[in-house]
Amino acid sequence: MESIRCIIANMPHQILVDIVENMAQESGVIEIVDRVTSIREIPKVIALNPADLLIMGINSNELPESCLNILERSSDLPILGLVDDGRNLAIYLNNVGKNDILKIISTLPRESAESAL
Repeated sequence: MESIRCIIANMPHQILVDIVENMAQESGVIEIVDRVTSIREIPKVIALNPADLLIMGINSNELPESCLNILERSSDLPILGLVDDGRNLAIYLNNVGKNDILKIISTLPRESAESAL
């Protein structure tokens, strides 16, 4: 299976970075291609290291304004936002179709999938 190239950005705590890196290593399919501490650095890093996924720390359930620019420029780059301490997750995708939504819902744990509907 081809690896998923991932950039980690704007994580508020080193322990959250460590958790994401360990998760990636254990998965065997996620390759961390870069780590970014500032949101402002993300567009430059994406240009230098093409990625399949951006995992970033966010402070609320709203996508930071600068990331809207990333979604506009890199419309195929999914963003997983780890909210606050990482116990909540926001997924930002462009050009999502019905089948994409159903696929995402089908992968959720049963309790989460029921509450999403």
